[in-house]
Parts: sequence; C-alpha cells; structure tokens
Amino acid sequence: MSLVQANLRPTHNEKNLGAMKAERAVKRVTFDRSEASPGATVYVAVPKLNENEVLVPGSLALLFNIDLSEGHANNFLVQNVTRALIDRLVVKYAGKTLHDTVGYDIFKIWEDLFLSQEERDNMILEGIQSEDLCKIRSDVGDKKTSRVDAENMLNKVYGTKYRIRLDHQILTDHGVFYP
Repeated sequence: MSLVQANLRPTHNEKNLGAMKAERAVKRVTFDRSEASPGATVYVAVPKLNENEVLVPGSLALLFNIDLSEGHANNFLVQNVTRALIDRLVVKYAGKTLHDTVGYDIFKIWEDLFLSQEERDNMILEGIQSEDLCKIRSDVGDKKTSRVDAENMLNKVYGTKYRIRLDHQILTDHGVFYP
C-alpha cells in the first residue's frame, strides 16, 4: 500500500523530464522614466498575472543601457556593475514585505565570488567580464586594440546593454519549473 495516491504520483516520461508544454507569451513593460540619477530610487512593479499565467524563473529582469560619454575619457565600469548599482532591495507581495535588505549590493557581489567559471562566462549582461572587455564596452581612451578580437565581437553583440535580474529566492526556489 502506497502513501501517495496514484493520481498524485509523478508520471515522468524520459523525454519530458522537468518540462511542461504550454502557450508562451512575453510581456514587456516600458517605464515612463528613461534615465536614473545616482541615488535615485527605481520602483519595478510586476504586472498582475491572469488566470493560467505563470512567471518563469529567470525571465524577470530590468534591461538598460549605460552611457559613459560624459566624464573622464578613461572611466570604465567595474566588474559586476549591475550588482553594485543596487543598494537596497525590497520585495513586496500583496502589500506585505517579503524581503528587505540594505547592503544588497555587497551581499550579491560576495555571493558571485563563488560562481563557477562557466556561470561567470554566461553573465556578460550583468557586467561580469574581463577588464579588457569592461574598457572596450565603456569605450575608454586607453583600451587595448590588439589581441582583443573576442572582446570586440562580444562588444558588437552586447554594446552598452546591461541587465539586472529581478528574480527573488521565492520565485527561483518555488517557481513553475522547480524540479
């Protein structure tokens, strides 16, 4: 006699393990503000989901461009720049505060030190990259020009685009595709 009812037991097919088929839709929200000053607070509201809609972990992010044309000619962005931009993170759900962290940037930068090299290589949009690529993407005056073919190709693809992931542990640990 089993402790789990037959209709609740997983019926995995080896071809579809850990996946679900459903209609897919992408919703993009554009903010009214196109610029943010240092020290400014940016509020990101996630739209209310309709019936039979889910938020897939890893899909919620703030995409933006960083313009360094003003200032000193040799200024460039630091490693892991998108983590350094967030000083405080507050996550609210239905008016209740789920998470409130001051010093969020320090915590996440420290956490990123423990990523594998493969994970770091896949985080160029977050600003985790070599110093040469940092300088090339920031278009500084003292950037290298020889033996940086790979960095130049990455710059052509990403340019000044960066991303801040807005996933919270509640979504990533208990989201729709959590195994």
